[in-house]
Amino acid sequence: MARLLVLSCGVGAGHNRAAEAVDAAARTAGFESRWLDSLSFTGRVFKTLYAQSYVWMASAAPDLWGLLYRRMGRRAGRSPLDKLVQTYDRLSYRKLMNEVTAFRPDAVVCTHFLPANVVLAHVGDAAPPVFTVVTDYDVHRLWINAGVEGYFAGNDEVRWLLRGFGVPEDRAWVTGIPIHPAFKIRRGRAAVRQELGIGMDERVVLFMSGGFGIGDVAPAVERLLGIDTDFHLLAIMGKNEKLKARVERVVRNAKRRAKVFGFVTNVPDLMEAADLMVSKAGGLTTSECLARGLPLVAFAPVPGQEERNADYLIEHGAAIKAPTVELVDFKVQEVLADPARLARMRRAAESLGRPAAAADIIRRLASFLVLDRLSGDQLPRIS
Repeated sequence: MARLLVLSCGVGAGHNRAAEAVDAAARTAGFESRWLDSLSFTGRVFKTLYAQSYVWMASAAPDLWGLLYRRMGRRAGRSPLDKLVQTYDRLSYRKLMNEVTAFRPDAVVCTHFLPANVVLAHVGDAAPPVFTVVTDYDVHRLWINAGVEGYFAGNDEVRWLLRGFGVPEDRAWVTGIPIHPAFKIRRGRAAVRQELGIGMDERVVLFMSGGFGIGDVAPAVERLLGIDTDFHLLAIMGKNEKLKARVERVVRNAKRRAKVFGFVTNVPDLMEAADLMVSKAGGLTTSECLARGLPLVAFAPVPGQEERNADYLIEHGAAIKAPTVELVDFKVQEVLADPARLARMRRAAESLGRPAAAADIIRRLASFLVLDRLSGDQLPRIS
């Protein structure tokens, strides 16, 4: 039985959700698979700083983050900072590398660039084949490492960008961004809505705060509640209890039918019940929307990867953008007032969806491992 080690980096829920999806698909395919969050093996101070730095910058100085993202992502190549980071990776993460060595994986799949760099810095040419899953519809040069065996891309555009960073064409595969296997299953809108106490003739808007709860979440919900159009609002606040309590107070003062949730495990059902979603444009969130054929209003996307994700969906007709909280109610009302437009957006989202992305990644890994063991070309590479 082939051993697969899946490494993520808990700088937000998305990278971990992608790792969870790959791990689940590997187990279903008969791999002995293990998933580890690489940040769990670092010191508390580093973990906090690394995990919270993006949250702070994206919320307090989003334009600065966007500037850094563009400047640092212009081209591949090493800088003095890269060498410093590589040295740190080589000297640190001993606990993580002990786990890697003990597990003896046949391949390593990383849903963030950090663990890929760590494994390759420690082991070098003796490392098992390392693969990287790009978890946005854009790729930054930080994801590029010459030692990576192959990249899994969300779309053809990302594959093109990888080629521009020097990744050979036969080492980048378009699979989609891996999402939980539950998104391949449709229970039926009628059944899901019945459980939620929502009629089939009602329109449903789903609001998700995102993994970080960045931005004007409570004011956005308040503006949605004030729209002079009939619909049922479902609002998911995740693990942010303070934000949930604040939004619940907003909902109590409104006349519209609305339900507020904290952390939930039935996101696929809630998306199936919805007609339109309002959310941040994270790579995993947008991919989940596409898998469900759910049109998106991308709410105040952070400059950088979020903005690129939103642009991809908008370009293909599956989303519109509400750049500020002052426009979120206008944008939602505009779409709900045009059923034909909403239907077009749903069809566009369905055409882009790749609910089986995780299984596709595992199939390609299985093909690679068989080829590697046979030392020949009995099986063709999947390109």
